[in-house]
Amino acid sequence: MLYPERFVALVALSIVAFSPRAGAADRTDADFRKACEAGSNLSAAVCTCSAAKARLELTRDGFSLLVATLEGDETAAAKLRSKLPIDQVMKAGTFMTRGPAACAGDSATTE
Repeated sequence: MLYPERFVALVALSIVAFSPRAGAADRTDADFRKACEAGSNLSAAVCTCSAAKARLELTRDGFSLLVATLEGDETAAAKLRSKLPIDQVMKAGTFMTRGPAACAGDSATTE
């Protein structure tokens, strides 16, 4: 027999477990661009292009790790690094050495 208090606890647990997670994993391209422009000497166009490339190349949490790193938010970055597989951590960690360069090269060939 299911007791009412256990049923309520089960329902509450289900809501928490299956509700969308907000926070570090919900970073946007605008967050990336802001951190990119503030923390580098890259142009707005290169930061915008880099955000789009990062979104395509990285997982959702990998993208969030990249943004946290750009923002200097070591607490969020450490939390994300601890839950990501090493290949995704490496991909996010090296993105800024190749992503903006590719974007700068793309914009140079179109000008």
